[in-house]
Amino acid sequence: MTKERPALFSTALLGALWFGVVAGLVEGLGLMLFQRINWARWGPMIHVSWEILWISPIVDCIFFVFIGGLLALILRAAPRVSPLRIVASVLTYLTLYDWLTLTARLLHYACILLALAVAVSVYRWLGGREENAARFWRSTAPWVLGMLFLVFVGVQGGKRVAEDRAVARLPRAATGAPNVIVIVVDTLRADHLSCYGYSRPASPQMDGLAAHGALFENAVATSSWSLPSHVSLLTGRYVFEHGVGNVQPEPWFGWGARGLGGWPTLGEALEGRGYRTGAFSANRTYFSRDLGFGRGFQHFEDYFHSPADMFVRALYGREFARIYLKRTDKSLVKRALRRLGFSFLLDQDAEGSGSYGGAFGVRKRADVVNDEILRWIDRDPDRPFFVFANYFDVHDPYGGPRSYPKPAWPQKTEIDAYDDSVKYVDDYIGRLIQALDQRNLQQKTLLVITSDHGEALGQHHLQTHGRALYWELVHVPLVIWYPGHVPAGVRVSTPVTNSGIPATILDLLKGNPGVFPNPSLAPFWKGETKAGQLNGVLSELVQNKYPGRRDRAADRLIPTAASGWMKSLVAPEWQLIVHQELGDQLYDLAHDPTETRDAAATASGRATVEQLKSEMAKILARPSERRDRR
Repeated sequence: MTKERPALFSTALLGALWFGVVAGLVEGLGLMLFQRINWARWGPMIHVSWEILWISPIVDCIFFVFIGGLLALILRAAPRVSPLRIVASVLTYLTLYDWLTLTARLLHYACILLALAVAVSVYRWLGGREENAARFWRSTAPWVLGMLFLVFVGVQGGKRVAEDRAVARLPRAATGAPNVIVIVVDTLRADHLSCYGYSRPASPQMDGLAAHGALFENAVATSSWSLPSHVSLLTGRYVFEHGVGNVQPEPWFGWGARGLGGWPTLGEALEGRGYRTGAFSANRTYFSRDLGFGRGFQHFEDYFHSPADMFVRALYGREFARIYLKRTDKSLVKRALRRLGFSFLLDQDAEGSGSYGGAFGVRKRADVVNDEILRWIDRDPDRPFFVFANYFDVHDPYGGPRSYPKPAWPQKTEIDAYDDSVKYVDDYIGRLIQALDQRNLQQKTLLVITSDHGEALGQHHLQTHGRALYWELVHVPLVIWYPGHVPAGVRVSTPVTNSGIPATILDLLKGNPGVFPNPSLAPFWKGETKAGQLNGVLSELVQNKYPGRRDRAADRLIPTAASGWMKSLVAPEWQLIVHQELGDQLYDLAHDPTETRDAAATASGRATVEQLKSEMAKILARPSERRDRR
């Protein structure tokens, strides 16, 4: 009996290892497959990339080995049962439940019942065949593990080789070419920064950069949510031009040149000037390689930044998050995780379907983004670099990490928590600048700070963003800092689009900004502004019936994109908002900055509406050369 017990335990662990690798390899392929098939549910989904092919087997192995070992320990004291039959049947159940659930097309109860039926059949079939099963596991385990090793080497090694080859093909950069960093603080509305007049000291680092560079007081995003706005930031085009107003089906074999509508990108322009290019995203829902943003970037870091992130992207990690991690902080499971030192699982992200009954992701914080950026910069100090970084800490759910000290202001409302987020990300922007200075790079770097959109925070019956185009949703910060080239202390009051950033960067690098239709902003601090730049700034939303619950009630109270497309034109003093079905709104930004009085129906307002509509029509009629790749 003493010899059989160790044999039972080791055989159960071997079987669990075998099942874990096989289940995980199929799971990884299935997650990639159904991510494409279920693309229409992109928002309420946790996403994956090719790394999931080795991450899923590792996560499943850990889970299956724990279950197999636990069962072996329990069953070794039960002489009348066949332990291996039970272990194999349970592992079969877990494998089948995994494969059925990853489709996201069956009810969980159906997955449970189907997997259970197969497991019972396996239990019956194994009667008298336990030793055959054990021999099969022993003979095939090396091949299964070898396959996992090859997958790991192929995915990780393939990425590194592709990046190294892309860098090796770059032309020689100009002598003294500066580094370029564009920071997008996701969901940051401009009026919550002190340099834009906010009373709380939430942004000392960004305020300091603004004081030593150019600040655009009325910078406007091209949309009020992340996907179309990020496309504009990289292509220098309005939404009607680039055409990416919503999520599009992910191609089976990658985006290639079709990503971002096929338009030239800032990354491609800088590659042509000899730059290493890297993107670092904490918004894994709407700024990721899966959506085509990889074009123009040799290096892209989005998913899989930590073991916790890997865990929740694998199927059983998602199930754990769906069942337990969306509970309140006082729940038994969350309290136990904190006591056991697993609080990193509890830093909740907006990614995933937690708001709609599914799983929340694990947040990627600014400190992780900084580490990724600096590690990549240090890899090759001989070439100038272009970094495009998305910090997601200001996005809901608001607030910095639990371990981050709370600022001095009251902690009572969502606005207080929002400001906590601003203070946290501002701190880490300062730490990034400090790290650049330690590498003697600060004076050799062109830095741009902006946002993709704002946040409603209770205004106009809205809490978040993406449903309307009011000022608080499209007014974003824009600071350009480049010592010796951008004068310090410049403040530009003229409304500008932040999709002018690509042309501005090329202008500062003495390149040809003409590849990007929205013109350079440099003339504003040079005193060379043209009349054609003052016709107004466009923002757009395509029709989208958002599934989010927090702002659904607003659809009955105000015009939103749930019932039709929306366009906005911001001109000096005015904002016009046009809805496809529900008419026009006009707000006097100079005298009504919170937009509480719609002037569209007044006598003077009607004339202003017609004038601004004429200006909007001129922008929308602007000719575009189709996909001139450079």
